[in-house]
Amino acid sequence: AEKRLEQAKREMPAKDGMADRLEMKRAARFADAKSDKADFFYKENVAEREAMRQLYRKLDKTMEWAENNYHQLTIDQQVAALVTVNAFWRDYAAHDPAQPFYSRNLAEAARNFPEMLLALAVLDLPFEAGQHDTKFDGVKMTLTPGSPLIVYHEEIRPAQPAAAPVPILVSQNFFRHGDRHRQENGEPVDKYVTEEFVIHTVYGCQVVVTNPTSARQKLSVLLQVPQGAIPVLNGQFTRTVHLNLEPYHTQTIDYHFYFPAPGQFAHYPVHVAKNEELITFAQPFTFNVVDKPTKIDTESWDYVSQHAAADDVIKFLNTHNVSNLNLDKIAFRMRDVKFFETATNLLAQRHVYQHTLWSYSLLHNAVPAAREFLQHVDQIVNECGGRIVSPLLTVDPVARHTFEHLEYKPLVNARAHALGKRRQILNNRFSEQYHRYLKQLGYQRQLTDDDLLAVTYYLLLQDRIEEAQATFARVNAVKLATRLQHDYFTAYLDFFTGEPLPKQARAIAAKYAEHPVDRWRNAFAAITAQLDEIEGKAAKTVDAEDRGQQQTQLAATEPNFDFQVEAKQLTINFQNLDTVRVNYYLMDVELLFSRNPFVQQFSGQFSSIRPNHSETLSLKPAALTGKKQPGKEGDPTVNPNTTKVPLPAALHNKNVLVEITGGGQTKTQAYYSHSLALQVIENYGQLRVTNVQTTNPIAKAYVKVYAQMQDGTVRFYKDGYTDLRGRFDYSSLNTNELEIVQKFSLLILSDDH
Repeated sequence: AEKRLEQAKREMPAKDGMADRLEMKRAARFADAKSDKADFFYKENVAEREAMRQLYRKLDKTMEWAENNYHQLTIDQQVAALVTVNAFWRDYAAHDPAQPFYSRNLAEAARNFPEMLLALAVLDLPFEAGQHDTKFDGVKMTLTPGSPLIVYHEEIRPAQPAAAPVPILVSQNFFRHGDRHRQENGEPVDKYVTEEFVIHTVYGCQVVVTNPTSARQKLSVLLQVPQGAIPVLNGQFTRTVHLNLEPYHTQTIDYHFYFPAPGQFAHYPVHVAKNEELITFAQPFTFNVVDKPTKIDTESWDYVSQHAAADDVIKFLNTHNVSNLNLDKIAFRMRDVKFFETATNLLAQRHVYQHTLWSYSLLHNAVPAAREFLQHVDQIVNECGGRIVSPLLTVDPVARHTFEHLEYKPLVNARAHALGKRRQILNNRFSEQYHRYLKQLGYQRQLTDDDLLAVTYYLLLQDRIEEAQATFARVNAVKLATRLQHDYFTAYLDFFTGEPLPKQARAIAAKYAEHPVDRWRNAFAAITAQLDEIEGKAAKTVDAEDRGQQQTQLAATEPNFDFQVEAKQLTINFQNLDTVRVNYYLMDVELLFSRNPFVQQFSGQFSSIRPNHSETLSLKPAALTGKKQPGKEGDPTVNPNTTKVPLPAALHNKNVLVEITGGGQTKTQAYYSHSLALQVIENYGQLRVTNVQTTNPIAKAYVKVYAQMQDGTVRFYKDGYTDLRGRFDYSSLNTNELEIVQKFSLLILSDDH
């Protein structure tokens, strides 16, 4: 409709017909109706949604967090075996750093997610490919790349049809036990024995049965060791194996034997039967068994390791893939100290460790090799208990993946002071982690700077601020691997120096305003936000996912008020309100107290009584008297969120219950003194304490919270101190007690105010 309207407007000057003008009007009405519906659906609903405020959200359960260097892998999985050697990493190690890196073996680096990410990170293929040119000439395709690329292709070739359909396929091959494969281009290739078999040597037979049909086959496979052979490895002279072979599936069967004497021995090959009818069998084979091999493979590892000269063994190790060799075969050579040093140095350069070979370091008193050997002897390391530093053995639980630092968030301690003589950590997981770490530290004579930084964190989790400050003061930041954590602790502990406004925190937080890691950037931004709020600026949310920041921001924008009556004056502390309704009720204090000591508990009964005096107050200071509030322009002692109103003269000497209604709330208070300016934001479980005279936030005001439960019982809930903003969260705990709380009773004390 909008397009038709625009088209009609463009064509109108050139057309003068009635039909054209009607068409334009119809398009305009349709577009207007569509626009009105869209405005109503989107604008009205958006306004309604934005007007809805999120209510109080219970504190999340405490989570235990661990640093992950690899995506969703625990510390015990972050070992050298995670990314191992293959052709792709060989290409990467051999390429010229001055040239872009490309490898046709990219597909081999796909064993797990971390390896794939690392491979893509080092590969220099362009993110935006060039224009490739493809041409076809019959069955021939010519590709001219516009930029470097990797091409995968497959080819279909004609095959000769079989002379007759074969329903079941069977084959058998023989191999030497322990020497079954050889490596070619990094790939294992079967190493079958076909000519000579040596006495007293274990051989194996691999039987492969394949079902190339679309029906399941129930088969009986008859196996028999050769004549003159003795079965080993739980084998039998003759046995039948029953198979249920699924369509297009293959199954292998192995059995082992050896020859005690030389000679020519016939072999009854594998036979396959179905329903007691022979289907197929392998070709018969005659074994040529000899005392000693007449044909020796002098290039094989079996021969070189046992019979070659020491220099030839080293040459073989230097030219072959040592990861695929059985290095135990040269253990007897390691008694020679020269061979030991040469072999271990060569293997170390190839990043290969072999436990048996390195054990000879103790025989030769080779300290570097012995140090590496002892690191791999878990029996010795476990007996040491924990951390140890010695010339031969250094045990670091973090490096050995037996201990890792953990974080706990959110964690709220119910008590600010120890109950009894011993401190208690109520969170079981944190308690275990903390005492596990203390045990590790107990093995050291002196704590390192990294240890002191970790201890500072664990003390802060327990709200042991003074001890954390003393521990942190011992940290030498120059000796730390990174400064970020140290800077954060410096800024965080700056809030606990006793100064009204932290001195270092803002400058430190500004250094990390553009930090690339979201979690750390938000942590420092939260420090800046708290500093702004201490200075009187509006509270703001840095991390939309942070429940604490979100609740604080909502509490700061919630319409709310509190008041007190003293010295014949009504003082109203408010936020986000323009007007309130004030009702005054004369009351018989003696009668009310006799009925119930909690006068305010039954203040609702006055709602059915006509007040003795009522008035509507504008909370804008100039609107009350037509004059400015006392104090000069810009005077920080003038609080724009506080209004003072004298009591009506007729009520100066009366016992009065004052009731104020505003922002959907009704609060009442008897006429008596009150020393602190207090705001209780009940919807979000927070309170804020300020100085009546200076309106500055009151820090370190002690808050004790008791709760009345649904069953009527009253019990201690939590306590603590207000922060430098004068704020305290009185409702948040990691337990489920909040679900059965009916109401709270708050006690606020300040030594100075």
